[in-house]
Amino acid sequence: MADVADVYEDTYRRFADLAADLSDAELATPVGACPGWSAKDTIGHVVGIAVDLVAGERRIADPDRTARQVEERRDHSVPEVLDEWAAAVGPVAGLLRAAGSGLTAVAIDIWTHEQDVRNAIGRPGGRAAPGRDLTLKAAISADQRITAAGLPPMHLITDEKTWFLGRDAREGAEIILKLDAYEAARMLMGRRTYQEIAAYPWVGDGEPYFRLLHQFTVPKQALGE
Repeated sequence: MADVADVYEDTYRRFADLAADLSDAELATPVGACPGWSAKDTIGHVVGIAVDLVAGERRIADPDRTARQVEERRDHSVPEVLDEWAAAVGPVAGLLRAAGSGLTAVAIDIWTHEQDVRNAIGRPGGRAAPGRDLTLKAAISADQRITAAGLPPMHLITDEKTWFLGRDAREGAEIILKLDAYEAARMLMGRRTYQEIAAYPWVGDGEPYFRLLHQFTVPKQALGE
């Protein structure tokens, strides 16, 4: 698997090219995964994270900071925002390489928001990119939550890997969920409703696990992916 910095740079190139090509109507499209944000707002957030990291800020998930990142760029043109991002990419990659796995969330965030925007405007791409595989590592957090809850172990099986979730999961599990890798990555990031999660091909009773698998608040309505 590519390292965190390589994933970030790979996603940046694809996401920035997409952003530069969007029409005004596409930029104004609401992003269902990010309530209250347009595609342009979502891009502004991602750029704001990069700029904040270079400035020494590490609280990338702070809600107040997130809102400020969007608001500061709302009235800027897309070329201005992309120029700001281009200036930050090299320093951000350097920080990610120095941090090792310590800033993995930054690369996961950019790929997740790329997919949020692509889904909103109907331009799929990058679904099998290294960012997807890095995002699947969010299953580690699900493992910790399932273990803490004292639930029986489960297996999350993706295209080429089995994620062992819960205590003693490597010894076997009666709760099994097999998903396409992209679908699993999006679910782990809270991009699927509980109704969608319930409709997955569970082996065993998956209901106790629904709220322990995902990182962020699930949408009220399906995103239509």
